[in-house]
Amino acid sequence: MSQLPILILPGTLCTGAMFTHQVNHLAALCDNIKVVQFTTEKTLVEMAEKVIVAANNKPCALIGFSMGGIVAIALAKTRPDLIAKLALVNSNCHGDLPERKAPRAAQIKQARSGAFTDLITKTFLPNYLYTTNSQHEKTIVDMAETLGAHCFEAQALALEGRDDSLSTLEKLDVEVLIIGGMQDKICPAQHQKMMHEALKHSEIALLEECGHFSPLEQAEQVSALLAKWYSSHSL
Repeated sequence: MSQLPILILPGTLCTGAMFTHQVNHLAALCDNIKVVQFTTEKTLVEMAEKVIVAANNKPCALIGFSMGGIVAIALAKTRPDLIAKLALVNSNCHGDLPERKAPRAAQIKQARSGAFTDLITKTFLPNYLYTTNSQHEKTIVDMAETLGAHCFEAQALALEGRDDSLSTLEKLDVEVLIIGGMQDKICPAQHQKMMHEALKHSEIALLEECGHFSPLEQAEQVSALLAKWYSSHSL
């Protein structure tokens, strides 16, 4: 069994609950799999520091979902030596958009007001999945409610003002697997293609009938892709 540890970096308001299929699948290849849970960190630097602690100063295979991929790239700016392999799952490397500032502030205000669950179910959830699935929706809402409004505010602020980080990815001389959903409204397929074309050591998989939460919607495909990526020695 491989000794290269695996660190899974979740997205906004996500916990390890959404990676159950992937963890179970990868457990046949690795006996050291950790989910790095982000909760109160208010900057990407703080999140990256949490990953450094989890890595214990040893190179790891990083799987970053959505915000988790952004955190992985932030880590690459200061500690690229800790990234032996990188999988970006429904993620992106573009800078924060100025037009996102006002809606984000409104969402934080709504979360503070006690309407946090409404924010998740009415604003976010419609953009997360390609097809309606009550089990997946319950997982997403349960994760969000477990982490709560304060966590949402911290994570929203952490993502605010980030710079475009494609140049950081281009300097990272490791195997990169890019997984995206063809129907992902948040991290569109064209952005995944752009990253793939810019990275010399990358492979890409764009999944059909798949929105933003590919580890749930296309669990078997994502698990198989990650297992192949983890097991490979070169692209």
